[in-house]
Amino acid sequence: MPFQTLPVWVQLSAFFLAFNAGMVNALGLLNIWHQTVSHMTGNVSMLAIAIVHGQFMHAIYIICVISSFVLGSLYSGYLLGSSHFQLGRRYGIPLSLSALCIFLCWLFIPYYPRYALLWACVGMGMQNAMVSHYKGAIIRTTHLTGLLTDLGLNFGYLLRGLPVEKRRIILLLLILIGFLCGGILVTWLYPYLNLHTFLIPVFVSLTMSLTYWALYLRKHLHH
Repeated sequence: MPFQTLPVWVQLSAFFLAFNAGMVNALGLLNIWHQTVSHMTGNVSMLAIAIVHGQFMHAIYIICVISSFVLGSLYSGYLLGSSHFQLGRRYGIPLSLSALCIFLCWLFIPYYPRYALLWACVGMGMQNAMVSHYKGAIIRTTHLTGLLTDLGLNFGYLLRGLPVEKRRIILLLLILIGFLCGGILVTWLYPYLNLHTFLIPVFVSLTMSLTYWALYLRKHLHH
């Protein structure tokens, strides 16, 4: 389905969701365990390597990481019932729970750094599954592989002189820039705040949740 419009609320939502995920994933990598938490492709490869090398404890941990991400996605799927981006669905609940998961990660990471990151994986799985499609475009806010593929395809079409939906490219670029900016911010702040930097994505998630609840209630009160 072609993009007739690209509402401002869609642009802002995509940017800040990606911004949040960029922060959380960078913090997972900055942590002593250097663990990615917002995308699982590399973790599946690490699982394969651990199995072949007989590193079974590490393999169990990676299975826990992947399972935590899937658990978060499972909950979003159960709660929302659809992955199509639409104002009026109860996105405030998974956003609030995602904030709670990141908060629990911050709370436990000084004592159990490896397993505290599992909470961040749950939060990112929950966020990523909240929104998968908008008018035919596949939207993933916690990883960029598919997004970069779509950007490459669209630029290739432009080189061939084929028609391309500029609004779709704008949406993809907003997600890319948001993810990058989130990573830059926490990497800059980490030497000063250390593990307390995790509280920044908690604040961002809560702010998005409260903003969405305000829009949700306003929409329903007017109907």
